[in-house]
Amino acid sequence: METSWDKDGVGAWVQRFSGGAVSVSFAVWIRDVDESGYFDDVEAVYEQGEQALAAFLPEIEESPLTGHLVEAEQTDADKEEFVRVKKWTLDGRTLTAGVVQQDADLPVMVIVALEEPGTA
Repeated sequence: METSWDKDGVGAWVQRFSGGAVSVSFAVWIRDVDESGYFDDVEAVYEQGEQALAAFLPEIEESPLTGHLVEAEQTDADKEEFVRVKKWTLDGRTLTAGVVQQDADLPVMVIVALEEPGTA
């Protein structure tokens, strides 16, 4: 089940998975593909996304959460899914901030997601 909304250019999704896992995601930067369905220079768009992520990371790293965040290692799945990513753990949850393009005809986005694992 997924619930989503968009307000003032920020998209958000709440997803519940089997086993009780929950993910709350926010797209804080979005660059749509052009009318032809392609970017003129996808590497330049990825670079713009990386710059947007770098500008956003201080919002997390200098927040009141800082003392509770533990930097987490990237998994192989993260490396395949994200152009650039940074992860932390927070009381058994995973906080992820990264640049992603889930399909060639979908936008490049900077997303921030908080995921709570379900029960085994």
